[in-house]
Amino acid sequence: MISCEEYQMLEELMQVKLLKLDGAYLMLRKTSKLDVELFALYDFYVEVFFNKANKEPLYFKSFECGKNLDIYLEAIIIDDIFERL
Repeated sequence: MISCEEYQMLEELMQVKLLKLDGAYLMLRKTSKLDVELFALYDFYVEVFFNKANKEPLYFKSFECGKNLDIYLEAIIIDDIFERL
């Protein structure tokens, strides 16, 4: 297992390999120009930013918790959960 900082120092090809091997897909968010996939990898998170036009990955952003997750947490609707209880 490696840290978020160590992951950031790797070449992009190695980042992709580790993400495919050990990453867990969590969710997708969409902006007007980009699609962003969120993955959990070891004890941190990785966002993969895609160009909507050609679906090619543009860049990777890794981080440990904090404010970067807020945009994803806001997208989770929990109203149905309370209705089922």
